[in-house]
Amino acid sequence: MRLQLERLNELEVQIHQTLSELSQNQPNMTITEAAEATGVSPSKISKFVKKIGFSGYKEYFRFLTGKELVKRKKLSSEFARIQEFMENFDNASVSYVADLIKKYDKVILFGYGPTSICMEYFDYKLTYTVDKNVIRATQDSMIPGLLTENTLLLIFSVAGKFAQFDSLFEEAKKRQAKAVLIMEELNTHLNLEQGNIIYLTKSHQDEHLDSHEKTRTVLIMFIEEVIRELSK
Repeated sequence: MRLQLERLNELEVQIHQTLSELSQNQPNMTITEAAEATGVSPSKISKFVKKIGFSGYKEYFRFLTGKELVKRKKLSSEFARIQEFMENFDNASVSYVADLIKKYDKVILFGYGPTSICMEYFDYKLTYTVDKNVIRATQDSMIPGLLTENTLLLIFSVAGKFAQFDSLFEEAKKRQAKAVLIMEELNTHLNLEQGNIIYLTKSHQDEHLDSHEKTRTVLIMFIEEVIRELSK
């Protein structure tokens, strides 16, 4: 990283000097507080630190307070998507699914295509974690015959664009079972009146990818967190 202090105008030099002094006693100053202290807008602060050579205000302030700067690497779109998922992870969804698994005696796991492999892994982990009747349905035609009153049906899907879930939720309702669809990508076209939908991300994988080409990384990460919650 190359600092370019020579590019600063008089106002920016004053901002830098003021924040350098304040940072000694206020090591956790936010960009809003920095803007108020220097009499400028947060956007001005943001432009100022990038003009010097920092990636953003947080990196600049770490520099002022003597903290180690994290070397930033250019991420692939998939890594960036997963990073966004981790930074905005919804623990409430993990707790919700874990509590449902604890509540019901029988748990049916289902996913189409490669997602079925994730369900095989989930089945394996659950079997050694909870004392439940865990069943991985390999075909959707198996599910109606497995549903009973005290059954939890967990359906996992990446995008939900190539499958119909309505009939499965209708069957679950008939047999007074609980059905939940866990989606990786946001799909506003889904309208399941009979069940719950959990969206793990607000992003999408590359639209040019076919379903079998998409990763299941986010689904696996969610599964691992559910197992961790159940293992407490």
